[in-house]
Amino acid sequence: MTNPTSVGRILRYAIVMGVCAGPALADTTCIFDTECLEGEACADSGFTLSIESGGIVTDAETIPVADTLTAGGATAVSGASGGGFHLISIAEGGAARYSAHLPAAEMSILYIGTCTEAG
Repeated sequence: MTNPTSVGRILRYAIVMGVCAGPALADTTCIFDTECLEGEACADSGFTLSIESGGIVTDAETIPVADTLTAGGATAVSGASGGGFHLISIAEGGAARYSAHLPAAEMSILYIGTCTEAG
């Protein structure tokens, strides 16, 4: 059994040292053409973000990556900043979902689109 304190220490060290999204997702660009605000109808969107070695980069901020998971060919990237929690899931073919959960504002936002790796 792994000591949770050791795991937490290793994760913090990895984040501080800049081992965020990892090489598998570095230089990935995501374009979301649909935005769904909690309690409202979905609408067209032109929201973009990128996943870089420094984190999840949007026009407004860079969100440090806390975890990267893979399962069945899909990848999920999560992070937290400014009182919000962020999750991007990318299917093997590039279909993507990005959700931002903002507890203080009692709302969430879901974006639907695609992600592609540079190169």
